[in-house]
Amino acid sequence: MQALSFGLVLSGAIIDLDGTFLIQLAIFFALFGILSTFLFKPLLAVFDEREKAIDGAKDSARDLEKSADEKFKKFETEMKKVKVEANAERDRIQQEGVALERDLLAKSRTEADKILRDAEADLARKATEIRGEMKNNVPALAADIAAKLLGRRAS
Repeated sequence: MQALSFGLVLSGAIIDLDGTFLIQLAIFFALFGILSTFLFKPLLAVFDEREKAIDGAKDSARDLEKSADEKFKKFETEMKKVKVEANAERDRIQQEGVALERDLLAKSRTEADKILRDAEADLARKATEIRGEMKNNVPALAADIAAKLLGRRAS
């Protein structure tokens, strides 16, 4: 192995630095300048714009999410308020219904009591009339019954 490396050192340098090196170096920098101007800078600009667009979209999405959360909380608050108001309104209507029911029952009882009193009075009046008629008809009826039983007319 030593003989091989010793032989390379004696034969000369591995890279020759002559005039072609300067030409290659000039070509490299010229090509680098051209590629930098027409390829690398526009490509980096596109990457930067894409990054900015993505960051902007993320920020916009965060803002929209925050706004949606606030609106949802506001909606929930309003819904609770509406439920409380609706429950109060339902209770009020229910109380009005109970009061109306009481009033209608009281009126119905009053009317039923009046009809009952009128019917009792009418019944009592008719009973009195029938008793009066019976008192008048009893002697004649008794005479008819006695005549039929005895077979003759009572004098």
